[in-house]
Amino acid sequence: MCENQNALAEKVSETEAKLENQFENVLTKKRDNQTASVTKLENGMRDNQNVLSLMKNMATLALFHSHLPIYYQWNASDCDWKIVINESKNAIQRNATGTEGFPGFCSCRAGPIQMPSAAAVGRIGIIYAEYRILASKGAIFIGLSTKEMPLYTRLGNARVSYGYANFGRIDYKNANGNELNISDNVPSFGIGDVVGCGLNRTTRQVFFTKNGQRLNITNLYVDEGTADLYPTVTLLFHGDAVEANFGPNFQYNLSKKS
Repeated sequence: MCENQNALAEKVSETEAKLENQFENVLTKKRDNQTASVTKLENGMRDNQNVLSLMKNMATLALFHSHLPIYYQWNASDCDWKIVINESKNAIQRNATGTEGFPGFCSCRAGPIQMPSAAAVGRIGIIYAEYRILASKGAIFIGLSTKEMPLYTRLGNARVSYGYANFGRIDYKNANGNELNISDNVPSFGIGDVVGCGLNRTTRQVFFTKNGQRLNITNLYVDEGTADLYPTVTLLFHGDAVEANFGPNFQYNLSKKS
């Protein structure tokens, strides 16, 4: 009787041990699965955070580029032959030929400097340049034009060109030939003044400045699909001259809303 009871007790103990081992194995496997799930979840969250961080960095970079100016220099092949370029001073002057009767309009366009920062901007960023008036006997126009504007004409008179005149008027003509002349809140300028013209490529708004202050002109916009615009100056009388500042240090603070 005692032997049978002992044998039964041993079997019960063996069975309990097996059950405990099986239960422990089940718990271990479950814990491993949970750990793997948590690790996978953490990895997924980390990946999402990396994606969000990348998106934020890209947005910041785009915002930075949208306020990055594009630097220019006078383009000798894109100036009227009656204009002389002084490259050391970034100045241009309307010279007499000795055969002319009445002076005529002459224009000169600047071209972008091929540098990594400018290339990275692409079609966004800010076009801006300032000009110190060195000599002024006749009309001077400061502004922007496309390559289609003839160099023997003036800003604001040719299609898709913007010109701020020294007698206190802004002229603009769109691609359809419609003209716009603005004289309200447009001051005149003369020798010693620094006049600027810019285009915010993100908003497509054209703006003008005088001696570091932006003019209160808000209704000048470039139509979508318009060809590239370039800093341009028109001179009329012999001896008229301006000195260009293509950056990066301007009188006008480009970090302001442009």
